[in-house]
Amino acid sequence: MAARWPLATTPPVLQAAWAVAACLMATTPAAAAPQDVLLSAMPERLGESGHLEASTSRVNRRINFSEPEDDPRLAAAAANGDYRSTQIAGAWQVRDGTWLSGALWQRQISDGIDTFRYQGWQLSGLVRVNEPEGLVPAVALRLSAWGNQADVTETTTPVRVPGAILDSVAIARPSDRQWQLDLIGTWAAAPTLDITGVIGAGQVQLGYGDLSATTTRNGCRYNLRFNGNDIFGTLAEPCTGTGGGVIQQFFDSSGDYGVDVAKEIAWGGTFLQAGLNASWRQGPWTVRGGMLMHRIQRRAVDSIAEARGQRTFKGARLLALEASHQFHDHLTLLLRLEASDHLFMADLPVTYNSSTSSRFGGRFSQATLGLRASF
Repeated sequence: MAARWPLATTPPVLQAAWAVAACLMATTPAAAAPQDVLLSAMPERLGESGHLEASTSRVNRRINFSEPEDDPRLAAAAANGDYRSTQIAGAWQVRDGTWLSGALWQRQISDGIDTFRYQGWQLSGLVRVNEPEGLVPAVALRLSAWGNQADVTETTTPVRVPGAILDSVAIARPSDRQWQLDLIGTWAAAPTLDITGVIGAGQVQLGYGDLSATTTRNGCRYNLRFNGNDIFGTLAEPCTGTGGGVIQQFFDSSGDYGVDVAKEIAWGGTFLQAGLNASWRQGPWTVRGGMLMHRIQRRAVDSIAEARGQRTFKGARLLALEASHQFHDHLTLLLRLEASDHLFMADLPVTYNSSTSSRFGGRFSQATLGLRASF
């Protein structure tokens, strides 16, 4: 028996994906390609023509993903989120004033209940268009592409939504892709001191391969599959139900409930950023620190979330401090501390949607320990 069955508003699937948003953690400055806080128009001032860096990152305290409206039984677990990552990065001076760089990373985020794993990548090219002279800084343009993806993100805890309880929700191949262009100016304030200013802009686009869920109605378990805004349900296993006929298949449309799946979990947008940093070198020691401010404008998703009473966040401030010690001719040990006033708001844009937006309000800090080999 097939029927049109008003299963639930979608917030079902998307709100269910709040656990997916628990993946909000990342190792790099929010809303920016990796290490944008510490960019320089003269990378060679660090005393190398290329390097490879391997590092690992950890949060310095448990991360709270809970919200006041959460079920008390789940809130306690959600208040004990964790994050860790490993990454490898490299840069190569192709010729004077021209650099190529790239990075790969693995991130593991736990919301206290489920664990999510993301892979990330970044490629960039920097070209110096003006050499420093007197008070005129070195000026460089940097073009970057970067992104994150997962094979699947899936919640294992039931999600209660108007009209239904979703037993599980899965998003296959969720991803985000970014490109950005930065203008970088670096002043050599002293032989051992550089001061750098950065302004940049870019675009972001999210995507996904497939959206599915499971639910139980009248004692029977159903598999749900989404095709755009169309919802198709099929009986998962033989069932006698709790009375009346058993519906074998049904279809519905999330659009009937004011939900547009693509706009809410596969949104696009533009962002701007501006920052200032300094680098000081003395013997085998180098200390770098900076701040980056980021502003993003998302299409549709924020207005949808706000209409449903969700908080949205469009800006973030990022801080970074790094100390490194060259203990060998070609080896350097580094410690990097990073903080943001909004949880990974753009490190993992893929985790931001109309149901998870309000969970990006928390602060975040992490420590990174790495080894750099220069050549």
